[in-house]
Amino acid sequence: MPIDVNVAELKPLKNFGDGCPGCGTFLAMKLLLQTLDNVIIVNGTGSFTSYGRNLDVPFIHAGLNAAAVARGVARGGVGRTVVFAGDGATAINIGALLHAKEDIIYICANDQGYNSINHRLDRTFAKHLFNAAYVATASVSFPQDFITKLKKASALPGLKFIDVLTPCPALWKYEPSNTIEVGRVAVETGIWPLYEIEDGAVALTKRPNRLEPVENFNHVQKSFHITKEDGTQEKVAKSWKKLMEGHLF
Repeated sequence: MPIDVNVAELKPLKNFGDGCPGCGTFLAMKLLLQTLDNVIIVNGTGSFTSYGRNLDVPFIHAGLNAAAVARGVARGGVGRTVVFAGDGATAINIGALLHAKEDIIYICANDQGYNSINHRLDRTFAKHLFNAAYVATASVSFPQDFITKLKKASALPGLKFIDVLTPCPALWKYEPSNTIEVGRVAVETGIWPLYEIEDGAVALTKRPNRLEPVENFNHVQKSFHITKEDGTQEKVAKSWKKLMEGHLF
């Protein structure tokens, strides 16, 4: 399904509020609200929760029960139900999604806060959601790709899940002005590949001509340290090969 995206034509937002400088999660929410109309946001507790009152759309803070609450909201049939939750809340909520058939778009604003305890960049949600009509990864550093996936998700019935990488200057230890560059390197090293799964078919949505060495990620942030000995390059190469062949595992 071809989708035209022009970032310059995105609708302006009123009363959006201010977050931390360079916040990838704020950018993800902004792109979401600029792309989709008639939304009801169901929020899982996270870094965006305290700013929800500033939105000009219905905003339900559902604590750690966002998925279950969203299923109930979706059954009401009023508006487009969108869950917006971080990776920690998503890890807790994932069980409530495994059999969901309601018309929900679930956005995981993944700043790796849940994984930062172990200082590792990880992506594990997609492999659980075989019941979803659409699953994708995205990054705020590639807004056209993210917007395209939001539009595609909104056009499909059932559960849709987008895991969007939202770098955080405070957690990842980099200058706030570098958020886009940090996310770009995560994608173009293959650490965070951009793909989508629809009708069981896996497709990369961005294919760099040549993956950058994973150690380049060390140059743009200080929290996730990659060495030649930790096997990350080999894991990324293996994962990338499978994705190129149309397989997730």
